Amino acid sequence: MNGCLKNAQDCLCIQSVSLKKSKIFVRDEIDPPAFERDETAPQSFRTVVRVKEISLAGPDGKDVWDYRFFYSAGVRLIYLEEEKESTKDDYKPILEIAVVFEAKYLSKKQLAEEEQKAFSVDNVGYHVWPYWREYVQSSCARTGFSPAIEVPVYIIPGKEKNSEPAKEA
Repeated sequence: MNGCLKNAQDCLCIQSVSLKKSKIFVRDEIDPPAFERDETAPQSFRTVVRVKEISLAGPDGKDVWDYRFFYSAGVRLIYLEEEKESTKDDYKPILEIAVVFEAKYLSKKQLAEEEQKAFSVDNVGYHVWPYWREYVQSSCARTGFSPAIEVPVYIIPGKEKNSEPAKEA
């Protein structure tokens, strides 16, 4: 673990995760309860889109830093035969769910930009992920898609390739 990440983890204390923006789209000709998922595939994305830093006066007169990380995530279902078309801006997927969550943290000291970036990569998604999974599951239920599009457990980006096999004793 690098020093920037460790320092950010030691300083930041999660306060809340709030939904800031959401979009749910179902293609017009799709009847979700009767829809067959053969020949379909999910696509997804996730990223921190920005960080907002606010200096506040604490009750003891000392500065407290409020950090708001805006985390964007999305998942959609496409037909396999439309995979090339799905890269175009005007493509209409079978189902699309996209959100922006705001993860709010407090810190007793100001973080450097490198510390904010390191925390963005390794920790914000971890805190937002349970809310994202629940949102996808409930949105699929509300639109009639059953079973819900699977959102796997959260894996820190880049860590899945660096895992070492367990050593036997």
